[in-house]
Amino acid sequence: NVEVCSLCHPFYTGKQKLVDTGGRVQKFRDRYTQKD
Repeated sequence: NVEVCSLCHPFYTGKQKLVDTGGRVQKFRDRYTQKD
């Protein structure tokens, strides 16, 4: 869902990993908190 241009692509590929990891951790924490 992220718009990517040829110039921005290298920048986003590096950032995407951080964003994806952070999103996964946040989802896990939310899920864990809901169960508790």
